[in-house]
Amino acid sequence: MRERWEALCTRLGSAGDPATLFLLLESLYANPPRAYHSLAHVAACLRLLDEFRSLASSPDEAEFALWLHDCVYDPMRKDNEARSAAVAGVFARELGSEPVLHGRIAGLIDATRHTGHPLSGDAALVADVDTAILGAGPVDYDAYSRAIRQEYAAVPDADYRRGRRAFLESLLSRPHIYHLPALGARFEAPARANIAREAASL
Repeated sequence: MRERWEALCTRLGSAGDPATLFLLLESLYANPPRAYHSLAHVAACLRLLDEFRSLASSPDEAEFALWLHDCVYDPMRKDNEARSAAVAGVFARELGSEPVLHGRIAGLIDATRHTGHPLSGDAALVADVDTAILGAGPVDYDAYSRAIRQEYAAVPDADYRRGRRAFLESLLSRPHIYHLPALGARFEAPARANIAREAASL
């Protein structure tokens, strides 16, 4: 992971210290401790991005966004993506990247809010990669579901069930969970089956 990060930073900028930035990134993803939104999730996203990299107009920007998209994560807040995008901007400036890049990265990270609005291009790819876990096999999906509950441990069970069910049902009500046909072909059907199964259990 460290080597991949440093290579990406070198491609995106000509300044800064990628090794130090990686240490900061590790610290961000470790605090607060996460059961799901961790560097392990980032690694899974990067593996899938590698598979669909040809769909990206700016694959390095998409990768940078995926590295940073959950670096700030507090399940009780609603502005995690905006705060993560702000950190990404600081990192990009440290690397000496062009200012126009900062806005594009922020837009890609904003796509991981998963509001249901139509997305296209690299924003769609980043969003779809981020939600690929929804279309995983049942065992992996159930592990994801348990991890999300762990991250919301402070929320009483009745409140969590109500909120989680509402979120899952909102996903099922969308015409498409995935934006890009290539990812939808693989993940849409199993995602809907997983989500419906979890919603029925709540």
